[in-house]
Amino acid sequence: MIVKVKLDPGAFMPKHGHDADAGWDLCAKEDFVVPAGGHAVHDTGVHMAVPEGYCGLLVSKSGLNVKHSLTSTGLLDAGYTGSIIVKIYSEDTGRDYMFKAGDKISQIVILPIPKVELEVVAELDDTERGDGRMGSTGR
Repeated sequence: MIVKVKLDPGAFMPKHGHDADAGWDLCAKEDFVVPAGGHAVHDTGVHMAVPEGYCGLLVSKSGLNVKHSLTSTGLLDAGYTGSIIVKIYSEDTGRDYMFKAGDKISQIVILPIPKVELEVVAELDDTERGDGRMGSTGR
């Protein structure tokens, strides 16, 4: 499958760190700061034509998450060809984080989406988990 990419002036082509990587790195188009304990929204200037039956899932770069407490997530639907915007959150309340143009800020994974229909029913089938909420299985 080929996904067509258009770049705004100053934008960087998404790339893999390694051939086997699932995510394509998205880079900062220009310098920006994520304030300590806050968030920043960054326009990457990257446009992708994700084909029907697929989506682009934005996920945090693990190094930014583990080393600097920075997270990002988002969803790029098929048919959307506008610039990919990334919202980055900082859980580090002690210091701002500075991105320079060309730095990796997030990654996008292209995933197949099965065709699903929803049906309203009176009851759901019994499962092992049932209605157990978060933490219901212990530590």
